[in-house]
Amino acid sequence: MTKEYISIQDAAKISGKSVQTIRRAVKSKKLFFKKQKTPQGFNYLIDKQSLCELYKVKTEAKKEDVKENTKAENKKEIKSSKKKSKNKKEIAKKEENKEIFASAKDLQSLSKALEKMLEQHSEERQNFLRLINTLNEKIFVLENQLNLLKAPKKSWFAFWK
Repeated sequence: MTKEYISIQDAAKISGKSVQTIRRAVKSKKLFFKKQKTPQGFNYLIDKQSLCELYKVKTEAKKEDVKENTKAENKKEIKSSKKKSKNKKEIAKKEENKEIFASAKDLQSLSKALEKMLEQHSEERQNFLRLINTLNEKIFVLENQLNLLKAPKKSWFAFWK
């Protein structure tokens, strides 16, 4: 008798449990499983008989439900992908049909806005550089204070030597 192995997702659909519950059962070794090596890691294939015994599932009725569910899901995916492709085509056509015109006033207002942004950027840059200089000065002062606080090399009682 050959054992039939199914994926974790199929096991979850058949048993009506979540994928995480099936993973926990595998980890606690309540289900018999087989590891299938992949480039990303391992896929766990669940023994269908042990799944049915653990969760008391009838296999024949559930097989049909799983097939129906997967067919329905496939149909939904196909419909949604068709809608998405139609929307993308419509958007592309609209963008092709649009022509870009800009008046002289628009260009002047754009150039003024860019000039203001450049001025603000240069001011912020100068403020930033000032801040860095003050921080460098404070670090220098703190380093000097640390050097002064270091313990003297001679012992306090050895002043007569």
